[in-house]
Amino acid sequence: MTKSEINPSKIFVIICLFWGFLYALLSPPFTAADEISHFWKIYMLSEGSFGNSVLTSDVLLGVPTGKILNQSGEYIPFGMVKAGYKNINLRGTQGVKTSFDNTKEILSYPLEKGNKVFNTFPVPSYTVLSYLPSVILMKLMTIANINPGIMLYILRIVSLITYTALIYTAITLTPTKKWLFAALALMPTSIYQASTVNTDGITIGFGFIFAAFTLYLAFDEKVKQITTKQTALYILVLTCFLICKFAYAPMIFLFFLIPSHKFKNKKQQYTIFSIILLMTIYITAGYYLYTRLLIKASDDVFAQNMYFYTLFHNPTIFIKAMLYTLIVEMKYFLVGFIGLFGWGECRIPAIAGYLYYFVLISFALCNLKTDLKTTIFSLTDKLSFIFIYITYTIFLCTILFLVFGISHTGKLICHFGRYYIPIAPVLFLTLHNNKLPALKTNLLPYINICIINLILFTGLVSIVLRFYQ
Repeated sequence: MTKSEINPSKIFVIICLFWGFLYALLSPPFTAADEISHFWKIYMLSEGSFGNSVLTSDVLLGVPTGKILNQSGEYIPFGMVKAGYKNINLRGTQGVKTSFDNTKEILSYPLEKGNKVFNTFPVPSYTVLSYLPSVILMKLMTIANINPGIMLYILRIVSLITYTALIYTAITLTPTKKWLFAALALMPTSIYQASTVNTDGITIGFGFIFAAFTLYLAFDEKVKQITTKQTALYILVLTCFLICKFAYAPMIFLFFLIPSHKFKNKKQQYTIFSIILLMTIYITAGYYLYTRLLIKASDDVFAQNMYFYTLFHNPTIFIKAMLYTLIVEMKYFLVGFIGLFGWGECRIPAIAGYLYYFVLISFALCNLKTDLKTTIFSLTDKLSFIFIYITYTIFLCTILFLVFGISHTGKLICHFGRYYIPIAPVLFLTLHNNKLPALKTNLLPYINICIINLILFTGLVSIVLRFYQ
């Protein structure tokens, strides 16, 4: 890299941490989607509980349901429960706002770890790996008796730093399209999810590392033949990725991007893929059983059994809902993929979202000096990318149908653009044009960096206007 070129990995770190800190600080406590449940789940894991305790109650997330249910939950310090419910009225409602005084009040609540109450809520079914840095820190903060509001902001910063480190690794590792990886990781949705408490940041990070590692093994000239150490590391990264969210199982087919001549023989190539496939099946089945174990609310069990019955006996209902969601909601999805906040009720202006697509498409199409010149995607490669994307879409929609069902409008519930971010590099790589010559100027990264910062600022303004009076 010459002195006139700018380093995409370093630029990413600067932009990500700058805007990430602002997003973390200016987003009101517990207003990101499911942040309240993730926060409580982290505490439970730090105490050695998986949240499979049950209690008969008519209250769920602080709201009377009107019916008695056996519900999942756990005994949690009263201060955590009180802080978590303070902004519950903002959930998915456009007109309701909060204030900095309200945030100041949340920050004043003591932990009261000696006063625990049973709190009924939908317990996220993610494993400890998805929260690992936060679980360790939560245990230390609980011992130190830090108040819940401060805990939340510290966990947000830890999530952001973890995300930044993972993406930096991916950008450094990939031999090509470094700016594309950076731009995808700097989308307002990506930054927002990384700077709030959830599992998306670490999932996106592992997804990008897996894609980058595959490109490295496939195209880097230093890799003449894949070693046992590289194979073990590759499987480890994929395992971490799938444990975070098993829905990304179709990404295993990215393995065939690696040329056959980089293996000792065909037998070794297919043996490694067989191991990956069996491991994926094991993780998927194990995750499903683990999830079913945690479902204790009687209405959830009944509803999900009905969804299974419907899928296998009348699949046209699911197909219609999937097509309606993917086609009719396309405009909302396209903007939400770039910048969606809160519980899905807040997003960046449409023009800002479409402008960001210019950044992504230009980085995907153009050959920059930071791209490895030997990277050539064949038609078969691009068709495999499309196959992975379509397979994942069907897999994701099936999972959403089985878990949440269909809304009264006929669309799948909880279908958000952020679920497609971890596989986004695969989709945009299909736009790579092998015949385009490398740009003779480094102007494009400078132009796109300005656009990225402008749209991140727009996203931050959207959050402030949505939540604050």
